[in-house]
Amino acid sequence: KLIQHMRANMNLGRLSILSYFLLFSCLANGGKITTSRPFLIDSQVTDMQWVNSTLKDAKPNAKTVFVRSARGSIYRSVDDGMNWVSQRDKMVSTDEEQYQTRIQQMIFSHADPKYAVMKGYGESNWFTKNQGETYTKREFGIMNEIKLHPSQAEWILASKYEGSFPDRYLSLFLSVDFGQSWKKIVSRVFQFEWADPKIKGFNEKTIFACVRKQDAPAKKNFAEWDPNVDFVISHDFFKNSDIVVPHGNRFALHRPYWFVAAMNPEEELEVKLHVSADGGKMFKTAQFPYQLSERSYRVVDSKEGSVFVQVSHSSRDRQFANVYMSGPEGSSYTLSLRAVVKDYRGLSDFERINGVDGVYIANVADTSVEPELKLFGALFVTFDLLCPQEDGMVPTKTVISYDKGAMWKDLTPPTNDHLGRPIVCDGCSLHLNGKTSGFLGPVYSSVSSTGLIMATGNVGHHLHRRQDEINTYFSRDAGRTWEQITKGSFIYEFGDHGALMIMANNREATNTVRYSWNEGLNWTDFKFWEHHIEVENIITEPSGTSQIFILYGRRNDKGVLMQLNFETLHERRCAGINAPGSDASDYEEWTPADALRSGNCLLGRKVTYTRRKRAVQCFNGWDYDRRESKVNCECTRVDFECDFGFQMNEKKECVRVPDMPEVGFGAPQDCSGYFVITKGYRRVPGDSCVGGSVASELEPVIQSCPGFGRTGMVILFAMVALATVFAWFTYIRRKEQVINSLACFSSG
Repeated sequence: KLIQHMRANMNLGRLSILSYFLLFSCLANGGKITTSRPFLIDSQVTDMQWVNSTLKDAKPNAKTVFVRSARGSIYRSVDDGMNWVSQRDKMVSTDEEQYQTRIQQMIFSHADPKYAVMKGYGESNWFTKNQGETYTKREFGIMNEIKLHPSQAEWILASKYEGSFPDRYLSLFLSVDFGQSWKKIVSRVFQFEWADPKIKGFNEKTIFACVRKQDAPAKKNFAEWDPNVDFVISHDFFKNSDIVVPHGNRFALHRPYWFVAAMNPEEELEVKLHVSADGGKMFKTAQFPYQLSERSYRVVDSKEGSVFVQVSHSSRDRQFANVYMSGPEGSSYTLSLRAVVKDYRGLSDFERINGVDGVYIANVADTSVEPELKLFGALFVTFDLLCPQEDGMVPTKTVISYDKGAMWKDLTPPTNDHLGRPIVCDGCSLHLNGKTSGFLGPVYSSVSSTGLIMATGNVGHHLHRRQDEINTYFSRDAGRTWEQITKGSFIYEFGDHGALMIMANNREATNTVRYSWNEGLNWTDFKFWEHHIEVENIITEPSGTSQIFILYGRRNDKGVLMQLNFETLHERRCAGINAPGSDASDYEEWTPADALRSGNCLLGRKVTYTRRKRAVQCFNGWDYDRRESKVNCECTRVDFECDFGFQMNEKKECVRVPDMPEVGFGAPQDCSGYFVITKGYRRVPGDSCVGGSVASELEPVIQSCPGFGRTGMVILFAMVALATVFAWFTYIRRKEQVINSLACFSSG
């Protein structure tokens, strides 16, 4: 009734302000779940960002959150989503129409979280220096793209169109006073980005950009690739600049890696990929066992000291792509996985499991059934004229890797369903939905929730999307074993370092969430509102350590925001962190392991994590610090992947890619000192295994260059001997100093 009364007298923004302090509470398990009153916004949520979640003095229940709606409205909460305020009244004068205040993008500063730019659809943009307490409206034409400096909060780069057709181009402008004034620094720019000023040789004025030659003739068409465009660097706001990659038309930044696509001026559809692993100081040409074509690659992961690149070998590869993995420098690639599922946007079902190194899950085409994959240039590619399955999908299955993509295996299915009944299916495995599966729950993991994974899918021979076959699954050992926890597709989130799990049905309207304090052993339903809504997501702050969640969705044509607070549900804090595994402790030790090897080793090391026991019901707290210890393991076959120019056969052996040039078998023309002779294998990037007979059998051989000969060996021997003598002398001196220090300490 209150809401209806307010709607009759105020707009939606003012309605919300008066409903802030209305709270609901529900008793559960002796505690109390507190929820905010549902807050209605003008349309569904399209972006949600926590601003100061990384500040040291920001407590879990005192964080600023911004939301942008589909209609471009901005809403702000300063208490983790308990209360919301529409920002429209702060941003515009009373005589302006609502369409004039629509926001296209929210851009927050990494240099100072209080600084943000709200980019409008028109000529107006809004600037705040106090996290939205106040805004300053400024007009400087229609901005195409805006980049805030990583360490100087007041510095901004922005591009906008100038000129007239057919010679219309983007110019790059600089502001050093947070948008009050602007200066053009270069014209005919396609892409731009601030460099990392902490890298040696760079400074705070260093900028990378794809720039068209200023004296080049006007383009007669709008072809995507242009031989007159170069990837350049400037250290002085483009008073001077240098070409880094000639004909570099596009770039992508996945820190610390930079990727630049450079076209061949002689052949417009031929593209070379250049990679930098040191923040942009040095670029190398990426080595693939084929020639790239236009728009044929996409970086899918670069978080663990190597790079995975998704490649389509033909313009007809609309549903699948091969994924290649790099060495530590990101420039030499070998085949990791064939025929990975992708969609029309280029997104693929290739997921890194957060919190545990080296674990990846992917969906691939099943090459053993129709539609078959044709062999083209010794690499598998797909064709569109294929026989669809009964549900209209190409047959796909899910695989997992524990060694950064060197080897893959099927997922082990659960033995029972969520009701405890046996699952009978000969030759079946578990298959999970990924990013290409639309609104079905995806594979989800969190850095702070060690080893925990939630996903939706089915047990069978292939992945299906029929509603009666979809279930929600859970793993607490990084994907080695799985449990079915409920029927149907749900959306989910982890809180309190994984101690709290919450989920809601995302395929039909609901007013209930389910939560668990014991990692899915038991679930409790909680009714959060009397009305049903279509739940789109449940999110906690980025660190995943809080017990406060924001649920959002849709009701009719409006968006709904709601906070769920579990902090008072259990008052007891977990104890016994210093004695994990004992009966008196709430904690245990867990060691992830590669399912393809014996022992508890993963990426060449045994890593032991301390985490909460499953059955206990207590909370970790936002300041809980996860403990871990590491011990290196002896090298085995799974610590090695195929070297450049090699790919794995059916026997799990690395063999040469057909028609590849003889690479790695002789001294290069520019040989200097030594060169490497490959045996077809290289160590998985980040693997720390030591010793073992397998290492000597698979690791490459180092030989001296022709002409280096005996003279070089004598010099090398002399250098080694000198280094040994120096090390011994240093050791003796330090030992004497220690003895003298102990003597002085004893006498004192």
